[in-house]
Amino acid sequence: MLAEFDRISDDARVWVYQTDRKLSADEKALITEQAAGFLSQWAAHGSDLQAASAVMYDHFLIICIDESFQMASGCSIDSSVRFVQELGQRIGIDFFKRTNLAFEASDGVQLVEMTQIKAAIQEGSIEADSLFFDNNIQSKGQLASQWRIKANESWLKRYFKATLNV
Repeated sequence: MLAEFDRISDDARVWVYQTDRKLSADEKALITEQAAGFLSQWAAHGSDLQAASAVMYDHFLIICIDESFQMASGCSIDSSVRFVQELGQRIGIDFFKRTNLAFEASDGVQLVEMTQIKAAIQEGSIEADSLFFDNNIQSKGQLASQWRIKANESWLKRYFKATLNV
């Protein structure tokens, strides 16, 4: 059962899928349409799931499910992952490249390969107060409070300590 993203509970479970490149307006529209179609028929053990989605910052597909309505099952979660994988293949986007880290930049989202994080910090393109998208959040409410956080307040803080000691 498709719900409005803004109306779904802040306690709703959330999955953040990050793209490997900026989405075009047409791609965002297609993703929104396809996600709505999938979520409107998404079920767990034959029971409808109350779910919503949004495309944010031209790089993220957010899927939420209100588990106070109906719990997601392992099979239903697997089906959503397959949906996102197939959607990515259809439009040539990788939603599962976990080695790309996303930071908010003046011109949008800056992706930094994990192997390049130390160099990006040393050259100053990523700073301690750069906003980092922590895609490991668990609830929709955390989107507002814990998704975009200062890099030195995330698990990346160890890299800033290392550069101070050099």
